[in-house]
Amino acid sequence: MKTLFDKAVFQLFCKPGEVIEVRIPKVYGKSPAWGDEYAKGTVSGYFDDHAAFCKAVMQADKALHDGIYFTLQVIDRRLIGRAFNRLKPAQHTTSDLSVIAYRWLPVDLDPVRPSGVSSSDVELSEAMALREAISLHVTKELGLPHPIQGMSGNGGHLLFRLPDIPVSEQTILFVKKNLEAIAGRFNTNKVSIDTTVFNPARIWKLYGTKSRKGDEVPAGPGREARPHRVSYIDRIGVEHV
Repeated sequence: MKTLFDKAVFQLFCKPGEVIEVRIPKVYGKSPAWGDEYAKGTVSGYFDDHAAFCKAVMQADKALHDGIYFTLQVIDRRLIGRAFNRLKPAQHTTSDLSVIAYRWLPVDLDPVRPSGVSSSDVELSEAMALREAISLHVTKELGLPHPIQGMSGNGGHLLFRLPDIPVSEQTILFVKKNLEAIAGRFNTNKVSIDTTVFNPARIWKLYGTKSRKGDEVPAGPGREARPHRVSYIDRIGVEHV
């Protein structure tokens, strides 16, 4: 299993000289991860240094939060001036206007369940099982390389590499329409493709951190376990190495 704590994986998403934002919504309280400042709402930081990134994110994952995310696409390098290789209570986060290019076509396969709860093992397995059919379809129809495959903590992920296409109305529409087409073809009554992840500044689960949606529920009589899981990448094709 791979995570963004592996430098080679980090550089798939943040090449040398580039910057990514780490964002943690729904924070409440103090943590050494953000300098022991009191935070209520969103904590954010911008990173171009992998060691600083790992230190900050590992500390943050010990704090109370629903999930830790990062900017998936290529963003304006000047944003690092907002929080230089550190996390802090956020005044600003990355907007669509600060994204330079699409690098990934993201597909998020989410088990159908009530909002605010983690997925069961059965629900997760249904989402993960659907990834291969979508992968084969998209690589055939769009001619894209085989995707990076991941697990978000509650569902499945596919990331199809794009040739760093500049953000424009046309490319936003391209991503949006393709996600809608994938959802129209592959949605089931058990797994839904998230069509809202098309916007350039969309944040994505940070692989290697824990998803903490709702309470962690143990198995019991008439009750499925709903654990808090650590997200990961389980396949990186040779096209991305």
